Amino acid sequence: MITLQNDELTVEINKLGAQLHSIKRRDNQIEYLWQGDAKSWGRQAPILFPFVGRLKDDQYRFNGQSYHQTQHGFARDRQFTVINQQTDQVLLEQRDDDETHKVFPFDFVLQVRYRLDGDRLSIQYQVDNPGDHSLIYAIGAHPGFNMPLTSAGTFENIQFSVEPAEEYSRVVLHGPYNDSGHPKLIDMHKPFMLNHELFNNDAIIFKTGGSDFAATLTDQTGQHGVTVTTKGTKYVGLWSAYPAKANFACVEPWWGIADNVNADGLLLHKQAMSRLAPGQSADYHFSIRPF
Repeated sequence: MITLQNDELTVEINKLGAQLHSIKRRDNQIEYLWQGDAKSWGRQAPILFPFVGRLKDDQYRFNGQSYHQTQHGFARDRQFTVINQQTDQVLLEQRDDDETHKVFPFDFVLQVRYRLDGDRLSIQYQVDNPGDHSLIYAIGAHPGFNMPLTSAGTFENIQFSVEPAEEYSRVVLHGPYNDSGHPKLIDMHKPFMLNHELFNNDAIIFKTGGSDFAATLTDQTGQHGVTVTTKGTKYVGLWSAYPAKANFACVEPWWGIADNVNADGLLLHKQAMSRLAPGQSADYHFSIRPF
């Protein structure tokens, strides 16, 4: 386990999937990060690459060949290599190999940098294309947070708010697939309180369109919480397990999305995919601030 520390925070990261394992403020020692439970959701904060969400029939076609790929891609289940580690930051890396080529026929380098900046954890993903052909991919984050954060609190006493506080287009899901052609509006001028029934049709997905967006979960009992600030994301999801009911909520910055209900299975047609020319790289940023 990798440990980062400064005057404000202590953060632990697992090299398996470069997944966050713990986020604590040093002044209160509250564990902000969900610790996983197989009865509801066994993960904690997986990195989603090279796909976000589910593909129809867990497969796609590229250059006349079909490939099997499970929900959210493979990066979360593979080891990362530590490239550089300091007291308050670490850089981890995953590269393509013979195993990834069986399900994803592209060369890639995925780097993840975690850096403590005061009371904020900054996260940067960098994708490089070392190959001779265009790299087609999506990337996203899926951090889960303990909600409530105090023993006296309840899930129903968690407030969710966003900034800017305005009306957003919400992408509706049918099963695991998106129906972006029939969006609904969600009014976020005022915060709302969580309850498990909100997630009976999976995630609440905000279409942010690349604008800066901050989402805050606040435990009203003790006024502790987390703010996830995103930059340039296409979508941000709010999710908790259902029908299993557990005390966590995820705020998920996505630069991609699950297959559309009308997807034809061709990778070249897949919605919200990024394309990277040979020799090029792209950066993705968000931050987590526990309070």
